[in-house]
Amino acid sequence: MNRNQFESFLCMLREGLQDKTKMYEVHGYKITKGRGYFVFKFEDYNCTVDFVRSHFLVREGVRVNGKGSSNPTLSIDLIDKTFRRWKKADILVFNTGHWWTHGKTARGVSYYKEGDQLYPKFDAVEAYRRAIKTWANWIDHNIDPKKQIVYYRGYSSAHFRGGDWDSGGSCNGETEPAFRGSILDYYPLKMKIVEEAIQGMKVPVTLLNVTRMTNFRKDGHPSVYGKNVTGLKKVSTKRQDCSHWCLPGVPDAWNELIYANLVLQQTNSRG
Repeated sequence: MNRNQFESFLCMLREGLQDKTKMYEVHGYKITKGRGYFVFKFEDYNCTVDFVRSHFLVREGVRVNGKGSSNPTLSIDLIDKTFRRWKKADILVFNTGHWWTHGKTARGVSYYKEGDQLYPKFDAVEAYRRAIKTWANWIDHNIDPKKQIVYYRGYSSAHFRGGDWDSGGSCNGETEPAFRGSILDYYPLKMKIVEEAIQGMKVPVTLLNVTRMTNFRKDGHPSVYGKNVTGLKKVSTKRQDCSHWCLPGVPDAWNELIYANLVLQQTNSRG
């Protein structure tokens, strides 16, 4: 979802260029799911827009068990190794959320670490809380609010019906937003945790609270469609994607919030 938001951001900025050849990826990379770092240069404006993949904002690792096999770990007290790329940005947009619902992360069995301690079993919600605190502490100690602007983009809900991902959940055939129902009022605990962390920070962070506005958009998921070399076609009716978003689509609205907030800040600073 962060990559989709990044792609949306690039497309929106590119539309404002008279000479679109003056915008390019500095290493010549094409945007793919596998690559976690891109730098797009806007030559006429001496500006770059970077994408840095960090699933959890805290540090992923591996451990070798007694049988010699390696298993993934997550150090909830250490910031992600990509932080060196974060520090140079004038405007930063952070997010983490959906990866915390995946199997090993949600189960929390021999996965979460603090210091040298690997927890045999640890609650995923508490792990998320401590990870967000780790991120907040890093922001407070490394970001200069006089020179840098920080955003945290909130959590967007999935719209599965009749089950979860890869277990019967579906959203195909949706052609209109949701105008009623419990999904509109659903507010994840993850968002409450983020709100609490931001309120306690020294460095001001603008929360892009997209949760409710995105809850409407049950019609905006890839659903049974996927991209392949021949174009858009149905790929599966059993394994539907009801958590990610199509482009153009929902992520465009998230970026419009960033734009509106930047304009508002500029107007206020002049006033």
